[in-house]
Amino acid sequence: MDKLIMYFLLFIIYAFLGYICEVIYVFIITKKITNRGYLYGPLVPIYAFGALIFIIPFQELSLGNFVLDKWYLVLFLAFFVPTLLEYITSFIMEKIFHMRWWDYSDKILNINGRVCLRNSLMFTVLVILVVYLINPLLMISISYIMEIKILAYVLAILLFIAIIIDFIFSTIKHVNISKIIIKLNELKDKANELRIEKKEEITAYFNNIKDKISKINVKYPSLKLIKDKRKISLSDIINKFKK
Repeated sequence: MDKLIMYFLLFIIYAFLGYICEVIYVFIITKKITNRGYLYGPLVPIYAFGALIFIIPFQELSLGNFVLDKWYLVLFLAFFVPTLLEYITSFIMEKIFHMRWWDYSDKILNINGRVCLRNSLMFTVLVILVVYLINPLLMISISYIMEIKILAYVLAILLFIAIIIDFIFSTIKHVNISKIIIKLNELKDKANELRIEKKEEITAYFNNIKDKISKINVKYPSLKLIKDKRKISLSDIINKFKK
């Protein structure tokens, strides 16, 4: 149970650090502070899952020597695992909500717009920092909290309840947004259909008028329309319909 509480607290910390990274990243690009992530609260869980995927095996399997000796494998995993996690997350969320939460289609070396080389390299750097620097420091801090078990348990329970409530309301919000977008898209399609239908009706109507004027022009080739003291031949009127 103690390990579960410890990893949950680490999850919260990494989700919060991920939120900070996202806010800073977007601020650099847009110069605006934006509330990032799926939840209302300042947490981006995908960062926490990514961090724990590396941390838990290293902690539980005593892979400290592996981390130091096989650094090149750690580097490879740091690139590959977050990339795969980001791709799968994008795919699943798109299937659930019918929305693309991020799109790298305009970035070089992207895969279906879900992942790209630039972000994968950034995640690689973050993972290396987590494994070799951030997590060792956090484990020291968490160990102090875990010494006061009642504090750690109460804190974990309160945070868990808060996240569940946040997740429920965030999901309701995004489901509603998804429904609105789908409805708007349906209305747009209907508007296009009506526009095409009306355009065809209008075209048929004017073609009918043009045919009638053509018949009159054949029967009365010298006939002219007087408008504003100007004489307009039926041939001129027919030519305007062609434009």
